[in-house]
Amino acid sequence: MSTILYTIATDKDGNLIKANGAEKGNDYFCVVCKAELILRKSGKTGKGTKRPHFAHHALTPNCTPETALHYSFKNLLANKIQQHITINQPLPISWHCTFCGIEHSGNLLKKIKAVKVEHNLTVCQPDIALFDNEENVFAVVEIVVTHKPEENALKYYKENNIILIQINLTSDKDIDNLENKAIYPDYVGTCYSPKCTVCGYFQQKTTMTIIEGACWKCNEPMKVAYISGSKEVVRGSSHLDPRRFTSEEVNFAKSKGVKLKNQYSKTLSENYFANSCAKCGAFVGGHYLFTQYISPAIYNGWPTEDFDIGYHCYQCERKAYENEEIVDDDFAY
Repeated sequence: MSTILYTIATDKDGNLIKANGAEKGNDYFCVVCKAELILRKSGKTGKGTKRPHFAHHALTPNCTPETALHYSFKNLLANKIQQHITINQPLPISWHCTFCGIEHSGNLLKKIKAVKVEHNLTVCQPDIALFDNEENVFAVVEIVVTHKPEENALKYYKENNIILIQINLTSDKDIDNLENKAIYPDYVGTCYSPKCTVCGYFQQKTTMTIIEGACWKCNEPMKVAYISGSKEVVRGSSHLDPRRFTSEEVNFAKSKGVKLKNQYSKTLSENYFANSCAKCGAFVGGHYLFTQYISPAIYNGWPTEDFDIGYHCYQCERKAYENEEIVDDDFAY
């Protein structure tokens, strides 16, 4: 963690003041221990010169720059949220979803009507609590400088369907970057994707990619389809070939001009659906799908098109995979 300075204080009226906007001659006090502070703002620049900050005459026990950063950021963010609520102005939020693996964005305050700092939930006391129309805690914001939320708090949020939003701070400079930190939090415990009706976990998008390539045998134009994402990662591959397509996925690929035909594999001694050439009938197994089509599409610029064709449940697929015996098809042809 980079060096953290006391860059926020309160004036005699209790207002939060940043060091770079403070003026010498005024009285300033620590946001944590309330002791009087010294403003250090030389105005000099150059190597080794510290940015404007406050300092204690004498350090008070249990008062640290990290605690002051946590307190200041928490209250400044709560004030910003309150301002947006008061004037009914949206507050954008975007995050990389840990449930479905894609980027989500929306309005943080879409269902929020009130905000409160350090609201007592009996088993825990979140930094910022956000309330809905029914005055229930809809979401909480936890500001993390040195300590992450405790397990009992995380359990409580999960059991009560309270969305956890976590913002990690590493420097007092994060104070000046408050708006960006609020828009792009480090973690948001919800997902816009639908939940699985079987296990209750958030589902992930199923993306089919269709490549416009050429037949490896006769060199005639040939479309091939595969599915990318967590669905195939469950089975230890970087792609899912038509052998494991559902009937709906087979029909969708065919509707886009892909020739999928039930072919016989001498290696596996079985029949399965495979990308096939409409001209000569040659087909592509799982291993050669990557080496002869996916790789050339990536490195040689073959035309490709992605289609979001629904959702799938990673948890259910993983469980099913663990309960069945899978024959390695890496060298099927």
